[in-house]
Amino acid sequence: MGQGVSNFFIFEVSEQPIILLCDSFKILKVSDKAKEQLFNEDENPTEFTFESLVADEDKKRVNRALIDIKNKKQSEKIQLRLKKKTGLKWVEFDWQYIEKNGFIYLLGVGSFINTPEEDKIIAFQTAEALKDAEQIGKMGSWWVNPKTLENHWSEGNYRIWGADCTKPPPSVSWVLKQIHPEDSSKVLNAIKAVGLNGQNTEINFRMRLDKNLPYRYFFTRVRPWIVNGEVVEVKGVNFEVTDLVQYQIELEKQNESLNRKNGKLSEYVRMNSHDVRGPLSNILSLLELEKHESMNHKDFVNFVNESAQKLDITLRRINETLLIED
Repeated sequence: MGQGVSNFFIFEVSEQPIILLCDSFKILKVSDKAKEQLFNEDENPTEFTFESLVADEDKKRVNRALIDIKNKKQSEKIQLRLKKKTGLKWVEFDWQYIEKNGFIYLLGVGSFINTPEEDKIIAFQTAEALKDAEQIGKMGSWWVNPKTLENHWSEGNYRIWGADCTKPPPSVSWVLKQIHPEDSSKVLNAIKAVGLNGQNTEINFRMRLDKNLPYRYFFTRVRPWIVNGEVVEVKGVNFEVTDLVQYQIELEKQNESLNRKNGKLSEYVRMNSHDVRGPLSNILSLLELEKHESMNHKDFVNFVNESAQKLDITLRRINETLLIED
C-alpha cells in the first residue's frame, strides 16, 4: 500500500466512521471511531472486506455501487445498513475515488443517519431488483426527449448495445444505424408518435453491432412520461427475444419437415392399398387358377411375369417415397 494514503490524521480524530478500501474492496484502514463501533477488540479490520460489514439486504446494491465508483472514477454517496456491535445501523458514506502511485483506493467518509422513510427503502430495493431483472431478462430501458432526441439509458441498455456505461449513451442516430434498415424508421416514428399523441405503443425491431453477425430480435414497449399535460420524455423498455424467435423458426422448420413426412406417408398408404394390391392380386389369381385349370405354361409365365414387373415397379416407387429427407 502506498505510504501517505493511509496515514491521514483524520482517521484518528474523526467522530464518524471512515474506511479506506483497496481496489478489491478489502479494508486497508478504518478510523478509530469506526473500529470502536464496528469491530470487537480482538478483531483486525484489515482482515475484513467492506462487504462483510454490510447488511445482507444491501450487499448486492452496495457492491454494484462501489464497482461503478471504481470504473467511472467518480464520487458517490451511498446509504446502507452497517453491522454494528449493537445491531444494524443506517449510515451514509461519501465515497471518493483515489489513484496514487499506480494504486487505486476508495475512501468512504460516513455519518450515521436516521432510518430512511419506508418509501425510500423500497426505492432502493426496487432499483436493485430492476438491475437484476434487466440482466437476467436481457432487458434495457431508455428515455428520449421527443423534441431534441437527447437520450438516457439504464445499465441494461448499455449492455444490450455494447456501450461503455461510464460514458454518455450514443446518439439516437447511432442507434438507428445499428437497426435493420426496414425497422429503423419504424423505431424513430414510434418515438415521434408517442411524443405527439401521448399514447403507448409496441414495436419489434432487429439490430446487430457487427455486420458479420446475424441480427438480434427485440420487442419494445414505448410509453410517454407526461408532466403537467405535456409529454416531456418518451420511455421505452427493450426485451431481447432472439432466443424465442430462433426457437420459433426452428419449430416452423420441424413442422415443415413433419408435413413433408406426413405427405409421403399418406402416399405410401395409398400406394400400398391400390398400386401394390393390383399386381399382387393378379399373381395370386393366376396361381389359384393354375390349381384348378391347367394353363399353357408359356402363357402362364408371361402373365405372372407381367404382374411381377408391375409389382416390382410399384415397390421401387414405394422405396423412393420412404427416402424422406429432413
